[in-house]
This record gives sequence, C-alpha cells and structure tokens, in this order.
Amino acid sequence: MAQRKLCTRGFGVARSLLALQRRLTTSQPKVIDRKMMQDMVKEQQKFKKGEICDSVYIYTRGGAGGQGYRRKNGVGGNGGNVWLEALPVYQNLNHVHHHHNRRYVAGPGDNATNEIIRGRQGEDSVVEVPPGTVATDIKTGEIVCDVDQENTRYLLQGGEKGGSLVNNYKSKRGEERFLRLVLKSIADVGLVGYPNAGKSSLLSVLSTATPTIGSYPFTTLKPTVGHMQTIDTKQIVKIADIPGLIEGASDNRGLGHVFLQHIERTKVLLFVLDVQGFKLNLNTPHRTPFETFGYLCRELELYMAGLTRRPIVVAINKMDTGGSDSEFEEFLGLYKTKLSKMIRVHSIVPISCYTGQGLDQLQDILFELKYKKRRKVEESNVV
Repeated sequence: MAQRKLCTRGFGVARSLLALQRRLTTSQPKVIDRKMMQDMVKEQQKFKKGEICDSVYIYTRGGAGGQGYRRKNGVGGNGGNVWLEALPVYQNLNHVHHHHNRRYVAGPGDNATNEIIRGRQGEDSVVEVPPGTVATDIKTGEIVCDVDQENTRYLLQGGEKGGSLVNNYKSKRGEERFLRLVLKSIADVGLVGYPNAGKSSLLSVLSTATPTIGSYPFTTLKPTVGHMQTIDTKQIVKIADIPGLIEGASDNRGLGHVFLQHIERTKVLLFVLDVQGFKLNLNTPHRTPFETFGYLCRELELYMAGLTRRPIVVAINKMDTGGSDSEFEEFLGLYKTKLSKMIRVHSIVPISCYTGQGLDQLQDILFELKYKKRRKVEESNVV
C-alpha cells in the first residue's frame, strides 16, 4: 500500500514537472527560420466566392548581378528590382494569392562578354496591389512600405550590383525576403456594429453584394464589399461588411484587429445598431442601443485615437419590431444630452431592412458624404 502511494505521488510529481517544462518551452519566443517562412508563403488561404482575400504572404528575391569581364574591364548588368505598385483597378488581394505560389523573383543581370562590355540590367518584377496595402517583413516585423497613393511604385527588394573592378568582377545572388501584405483600405464606408445587428442584411439591400445572412452572431467571418451606385452608374460608393466587434476588440479579442484594420482608412463610419439592443450570450449583460453605440466608439478610440472624428452615420435597424419607436426616441434623447458634445454624428436614421424604411434617405446621405461638399459638424442632420 505504501509502495502504491509512493508510486502515485511520484507519477504526480513527474506530471507536474512535465507540465512546467511545456510551459517554459512554449513561453519562449518563437524563432522563425527560412523553412517556416516558406511554409507560411505556401499556406493556402480558403475563401468562398464573393469574399475577399485581405492578407497574403509572398516571397520576393532581387535579381542576381551579371558577372564582369576582367580582360576588357567589362561590367555586368545589375539585377532586377522587385516593386510594389498601387493600381486602383484592384479591389482585393485575390490575384496575388493565385500568382505562381506567391513568388516574385526579379531577373538576373546579363554577364559582360568580349562583345558586350556592359551587361543589361535584369527584368524587374512587379507586385500589383490595390491602394491601402501595407507590406511587413515577417522576420523582423518592420513595415517595408505603406501603399497610400495610386499609380505609384515602392521598392520591395533591390537587385545586386553587377560584377566590376570594385567587387573583383564577381556578383552575388539576389537577397530574398518574406513579406506579409495586408489590405487596410477596402471601401469608402465601413459598417460598424456588434454581431447580428443587421450589417449583412443592410449591405444586401443597398448594393449588389450577397453576404451570408443568419440570425446568429458572427455570420460574417471575412470582409465583403458591395457597390452602391446610381442608375446612370456615374456615382459609386463602396461599402464594406466587416466581421462584427465584441468588447475588447481593441485588445485583439474575438475577431479584433481583423476587423479594425479595415476601418483605419474608410472615409465614413456607418454604425448599425439593433433598436432592441444587443446581448452576445447568456453570460453577457444586455446593452441598450445607446450603450451599444458608446461601447463601439470606445473600442474604436482604444484602437486608434481620433477614429471617431470621421463622418459618422448611425442607422437604427429593425424598426419594424415592437416598441421600436419608443426605443428610438430614447436613443435620440440620451445622445443629445450625454454624448453629442464628445462624438459628433452627421445623421441618425431609423431603418428597416425588412420593410425598406429609411433606406432611400440613408443612400442619399452616403452619396452626399462622398461626392458633395461636406457640411459642417455643427449642421449635423439628426433625424
């Protein structure tokens, strides 16, 4: 009996030591080697038709320089460069995801010969991306470039110099780099709201997009962009249905930064609030529309200071439900008395995606904010 207790006690001590060893090994910083980065580049990202690829890993390598020619002091051609070019024709990173296993390798420079004293430069490789894309080095975490201007090229990886007298007529192989491209600007209007507030339903009735719609939280797991346009198609407003927030999203809880990174550069914030309030699950408290709006603004400000100073439109959704009129009036009263001096709202519109109430007015406001001269904040149109 004593031996059995001793054996059990020894087994418990060994198990505790093993658990401690695992915690110590997992708490150490993870070193990313070349093979791990290659696996990250080769990793297939799954997204359905209609969804967008907003983050992708790529491999880049500058061109090798051409060899020099010692007899006649010939100079080899420089290796080609890898460029990142912002083109407005692209709306997402889907084309980068499907590009030759996401490898961008510049051409080598020509060697100097007896007939060619100076070799030609290698062919450049261009990564075409939409404006608003940020390139980050996976190994160092450094932001290589931030594409914020259309039709502009940014250098990702330079080619090697050709062989000459300086380097004993010998050149090197081009340097490689593993990068992550993240699209942060995908639309003019970003839908902000808690899960199941009706953002996907609103996008489906305002535009031609067909997002997934359901009566349960987190229906939207990846961004969807819809185009709202006039009859003559001369005016187009891009609206992004982005995964819903939860409290603590600024600390990357839930879908956290996956959502917030797309809000950084949208011109207009369209808050979609359920007139009946929000309750994520049985363990979370019920939030009124006014409390929901306050918590959403708080998360945006914690993520990026000054984000709520942009033009804000509030759409109070599900006005076809019972008791919605009194809830809407209560929201207006609380906003005017407690929050109007801190957060300026351009418009507050009662809508219903089921009956179509207020949708035409909401469309006019969004077109006005993009194409017409913005009105002063003091002249806010609070309906």
